[in-house]
Amino acid sequence: MTLLNHGDIYGVFIENGRFVSQSVFFYGIQIGAWVSCAFLFNRLITVFFWDGFIGGISDRRIPRLPKDVTSILIFTITGLIVASTVFNKDTTKLLAASGVVSIVIGLALRTVILDLFMGLAIHVDRPFKMGDWIMIHQNRKETHIVAEVIETNWRTTRLRTTRNNMVVIPNSKLGETIVTNYMEPKPHFRMDLDFTVDFEVPSERAVRVLTAGMRAACENEGILHDPEPEVRMKEATLDGMVYELRYFILPKHISPNESMHLVNLTVLDHLRHSGIMPSHSKEEVFLSRRDKRSLDVSLDGDLYQLLARAELLRDLTTGERKELFDVMEQHCLKEGDVLYRQEDVATSMFVCLEGLLSSYVGVRNAGQVKTRTIRAGQHFGEGAMLGKQWRDSTVSATTEVLLYEIKRQKFEPILARNTALQNQLEASEVEVTEEARLMAEKAVEEMKPGAEVARQSTLRKVMRLWPKKKKSQEQALFTSFLDEEPKENNKHESGNET
Repeated sequence: MTLLNHGDIYGVFIENGRFVSQSVFFYGIQIGAWVSCAFLFNRLITVFFWDGFIGGISDRRIPRLPKDVTSILIFTITGLIVASTVFNKDTTKLLAASGVVSIVIGLALRTVILDLFMGLAIHVDRPFKMGDWIMIHQNRKETHIVAEVIETNWRTTRLRTTRNNMVVIPNSKLGETIVTNYMEPKPHFRMDLDFTVDFEVPSERAVRVLTAGMRAACENEGILHDPEPEVRMKEATLDGMVYELRYFILPKHISPNESMHLVNLTVLDHLRHSGIMPSHSKEEVFLSRRDKRSLDVSLDGDLYQLLARAELLRDLTTGERKELFDVMEQHCLKEGDVLYRQEDVATSMFVCLEGLLSSYVGVRNAGQVKTRTIRAGQHFGEGAMLGKQWRDSTVSATTEVLLYEIKRQKFEPILARNTALQNQLEASEVEVTEEARLMAEKAVEEMKPGAEVARQSTLRKVMRLWPKKKKSQEQALFTSFLDEEPKENNKHESGNET
């Protein structure tokens, strides 16, 4: 109160307050305008350039590092502009002083700076992208790291291994190591598995069974039919012949370890049903005649044991198996051979002993639709034993196939005495029919307009040119399961003829 009673002090206080308020308002407006422009410009570059243009061309999410570098450059330039235009400062002195400070900081943070520039080099050189599967080479093969790239930031690159663990690698270390990118130049890559089989198993038979096992594994998502898997005879060792199984995977859908698990599972299943056991390290001393570990289909005794493992014959008595074995007929098919076609007369069923077959059903306007894969040990065509007169599908050999045919008139006496076997065949027929119906419906859905959108080229993405949608087409399924109209039309036609 004493200070306010003196007029001169009060006037100075008011004048200083007015000056401070005007300065804050004057400089604050200008600084706020420049900073707002910088935020707007940085946001526009992020949305339209990085996420829009670059993201649309690469078809991948843009990492955070290039966006951060752009932001730092924009705000640094904005700071220099504010110092020069708002405060009327000479920016050359500021740049000279910042150079000395940069040298001191650079010596203290040389490792961090090396990681930063190596991260920028990785983005420029693009040895890998986010989502790619890569292998980091170490001193020993056992310590190699196979993982998916999650993110490359300022200092580190983060990877996710097949065990779902995160591995963090400094960019400077990553730049000094050898990196294998499994998804370049194409998004799929090849996996190799080795199986050792005894020399007593003929090579043709081993290749046939192993090929069937690999192609059966291709039914799983991510394991590719094209490029086609293959079996190569790799080398002969003291333990047996080593066969190399080559197949391709799409890591977008399946990890390398998961694909190895599925291929091993199906190949071992085919080997077991074929009576072949993988070889192993051994030292044998024979004091008497040894038992056979692998069975030969050319011998009746071994063939009887193999057929006894099939799903159809597994629960039969010894007498029924022997009776059925005497009336079965052997057939050998080459790859691509057609066993029977849809609407053929059905007089028998089959048991697959070795190899792989595919079942197809005709769908109107969709062609032949694959509905089932028939593997070693499975039976098919059981509808002929249950009263059906015509084949519901077309069956062809995917690989070389060894199978046995059972005629209806030979099988009817056994089926009449065995109610459980008849129930098994009826349940199997219902399951196969339902599976075929679902696959046919899926094929029809995929044929509808808009079910599948064509992948746009890079030029179309940049220019925002999109193709026109095709006109819808009427779809109809094959008559044996879903389409009832042809049957009614046939009835009317037959009545007119009469």
